[in-house]
Amino acid sequence: MESISDEIRLKLLRQYGNFPIAYSTAFQPGLRYFGDEQGFLAYKKVGRTAFVLADPIADRSRHESLIDAFVAEHGDVVFCQASRNTAEILSSRSFFVNEFGCETIVDLETFSFAGPQRRSYRTASNRMISRGYQVREMSAGEFSPADLKAVSEGWKSTKVTKNRDLRFLARPVALADEPGVRKFFLLNSDGSPEGFAVFDPVYENGRATGYLSATRRWLPGSDPLAAYFIVRTAVETFQAEGVSSFHLGLSPFHRIEDKDFEKNWLARRGFRFLYTNYLSNRFFYPWQNLAKHKASFGGEERQTYYAFNTLPSLPRLLKLIWACRLV
Repeated sequence: MESISDEIRLKLLRQYGNFPIAYSTAFQPGLRYFGDEQGFLAYKKVGRTAFVLADPIADRSRHESLIDAFVAEHGDVVFCQASRNTAEILSSRSFFVNEFGCETIVDLETFSFAGPQRRSYRTASNRMISRGYQVREMSAGEFSPADLKAVSEGWKSTKVTKNRDLRFLARPVALADEPGVRKFFLLNSDGSPEGFAVFDPVYENGRATGYLSATRRWLPGSDPLAAYFIVRTAVETFQAEGVSSFHLGLSPFHRIEDKDFEKNWLARRGFRFLYTNYLSNRFFYPWQNLAKHKASFGGEERQTYYAFNTLPSLPRLLKLIWACRLV
C-alpha cells in the first residue's frame, strides 16, 4: 500500500488538498505513503514510531478507514499538525490529543496593506523600488542554481539552525520548479537574485484557492525589509487573480488550552515550556516572535492537534524533535 506514484499523489492533492501543508504532505522528500489511488497518508518512521503529517489526502468519507488501516499496521502512531476533524477521529480511538498550535489564514477578499499596522510593507515597497529593486514571479530555471543556492545558504547562515533545513513540519526548500508551486524573486538593479519566496498551493476541487507562505529567504546583506516587499507583491498578485486565502502556516504551541480532548499532561507541559522559555526562544526556535508576526496579519487562527496512542509520551516527543531536525 506504499507505492503511490507522483502522478496519483498530484491528482489526489488537486482534488482533496484543502489544508495548508497538503503540498508538503504530498511531495516532501523523505516521507513514506500509505494508501492507494483513492487517498493516502504521509508519514515518517523514527524507530518503531510512525509520525503522520497532518490529515489524509482523500475524500472525507475515507478518512476513518485510512486511519484505522494505518494504525492497525503500524501500532505506535503519532499524528502531527492534524485538523479538528482528524483529532475527533483519533480521540474516538482512545488517542491522547493535545493542541499543537495555530495555523493562520488570511481572507484575501478583505485584506489590505493599508493602515498603520502594515506600514512596514508600504515602506519596503517604496524604498526597494527607489533603489532599483523589483519582485517578479519567475521560473527557478531562469537562474543559475549556484546563485539560488548562495541566497539560500546565506539566509541559513544567520539562523540558529544554520547547518540544516528543518523537515517534516516544514518542507525543505527546493531550488527548482515544482508543479503548482509559485516562486517570487527579489532582483537587484543588475537583475541578479537577492531573495525569493515560495508559495505552496492549497486546492479545492481541482483549483488552487489559496497559497501557503512556505519559505522566504534573502541574502544577509539585503535590505531588512526585503521580505516585506516580496510578500506584498505576491499577496497583491494573488488578490488580482481572485485567490481567496493566504496561509501563513503553523505557529507551534501558540494558544494551546487543551480543553476539548483527553490530553497528555507531559506533552502539554513540554509544549508550554518550549513556547514560554526564554532560552528555548533564543537558541532553539523563535516561537513567540513567529506567532506575533503572523498575528499582525489579522487572520483567522485555527488550532491544530498532536495525537498519539502509545505511552510513555517523552520518547515520542524526543523522536518528533529528531524527525524535524531541530537538533
